[in-house]
Amino acid sequence: MDRAIVLHRVPERHPGVSREDAAEAWARCIACTPAIKVDPDRYITIGIDGRGSQIELVAVRKDGGLWLIIHAQYPPKHDIRSKLEFERRKR
Repeated sequence: MDRAIVLHRVPERHPGVSREDAAEAWARCIACTPAIKVDPDRYITIGIDGRGSQIELVAVRKDGGLWLIIHAQYPPKHDIRSKLEFERRKR
């Protein structure tokens, strides 16, 4: 993924995720989809932080290949995991 800036408010709203965790998860993105209904330049992703934990991220595409991470939380919500087809299928 391109370079990203993590908003300072991210760890304030979700203290379990530091700015460094969010940046690492962005760099190690494993699933991503545009949030077209909200904004075509907004993406929902799941990435892996330095501890190997899955983190849900929301980022907005800016000019020059820059991404602004506006949301990060651990663990990813069920609806986000489903939207990214990350749920285990029942046999």
